[in-house]
Amino acid sequence: MKTSEPLRIVGLAWYLEQDYDLLKSIFIDGDRLPATFDKWEKKAEELRKSRLAQGEVVVKAHINPRAFPAWCAAHGKNVDASGRMAYANSVAAEYARNLQKNR
Repeated sequence: MKTSEPLRIVGLAWYLEQDYDLLKSIFIDGDRLPATFDKWEKKAEELRKSRLAQGEVVVKAHINPRAFPAWCAAHGKNVDASGRMAYANSVAAEYARNLQKNR
């Protein structure tokens, strides 16, 4: 019997268009993000499709501008790329736990 390869689940920080400018102003490194939501979305979709093509399961970790700073503070993270990555990883881990629970 062939065993299946374990799922590779990754989280990607994801933004809603209506939140983009506010998020950029909240993030310590907001000036490093693309100037417009459309430019960010194009790059994010390219990354998402690339990860899917590699056989990964991609979980969009929507970042709420009102809740994210508090999440970062509670988890000892900065409100920057490292905090966004940690948040996306936690959302992906929760997704994986729910998959296991429902098997």
